[in-house]
Amino acid sequence: MKIRENIEFGTTIALWAQCPDRFLSQGYKGSSTFEDKIKLISKNKDFKGVDLYGDWDVNRDNVDEVKEILEKYNLKTYIVTADVNSLPEFGRGSIASPIKESRELGYKKVMEAIDLAEILNSDMVNLWFGQDGYDYPFQIDYIWGWQQVINTISDAADYAAEKNIKIALEYKPREPRTHIFTASAAKMLFAAERAGKDNVGILIDTGHGYTAGENISESVAICQLAGDKLFYVHVNDNYKVWDDDMMVGSIHPFEMIEFMYWLEKVNYGGPIVLDMFPFREDAYDASKESVDFIKRVRQLLSEIDEEEIKALLKEQNGTKSIRMLRKYFLK
Repeated sequence: MKIRENIEFGTTIALWAQCPDRFLSQGYKGSSTFEDKIKLISKNKDFKGVDLYGDWDVNRDNVDEVKEILEKYNLKTYIVTADVNSLPEFGRGSIASPIKESRELGYKKVMEAIDLAEILNSDMVNLWFGQDGYDYPFQIDYIWGWQQVINTISDAADYAAEKNIKIALEYKPREPRTHIFTASAAKMLFAAERAGKDNVGILIDTGHGYTAGENISESVAICQLAGDKLFYVHVNDNYKVWDDDMMVGSIHPFEMIEFMYWLEKVNYGGPIVLDMFPFREDAYDASKESVDFIKRVRQLLSEIDEEEIKALLKEQNGTKSIRMLRKYFLK
């Protein structure tokens, strides 16, 4: 089958950080400066750009310095994520908090991310409302909460459109809340549809999709059916019970193979971005292994007659489908 040749790979900055958890809050790795991380990322020539997280990586005070460092190492800013999750003020929610000041700060952080993206010459902002949801029955008015989410997306899209920036909506079922409103591809597509803006689409994080019980390839398909709404992709792996952010293809290789096929089938033109947390692994080695896995999968896909795959999908014979995977990918 025909495979896009000019694919670009990227990475989050957190992949290269200290990787803390609640048992080892200082992290499993030593600390390093932003430039140290970018310098190490740049050593892998497959990486053409990075994800930046608001406040963690970039803010109004350091944005010019961040831009200068990225230019120095010839890396793009693919996307800026609004920090509506990591501040103490967001402990009870950001844009759907019961506290007016927290809602106002969350709204401000969304718009600030758009401003930062413009300065960094990025055409995409990521909205992940991880603190907006609930933990217990009767804790929140669901209609009010969803309306807060939809209204914020709509306002952000209008502001971003003035700067030719797109809004990518990232979903995840749980953590830090036990129930996040924007928990699945379908729910995010609902929010995008209700917002009604052409510059709003979906960010599929494969690990989030796994923990949401999704078939990640089917999620690609419904984004396409919704009007070419797949805007961005994060890749990683887990055991489907928690967002472990493991190396790509390490646990579910066949599902990642199908995912790569469907990215080609819907003509996804964006970067493939690693969003991993290698707690005990070397960041450079883990990221290189993940990129090499994807490159190998795409190479093998290119060797398959696309008509053979189309025939399998039409016949819907599971045994023949698994036989094809064994034939081409378990050599």
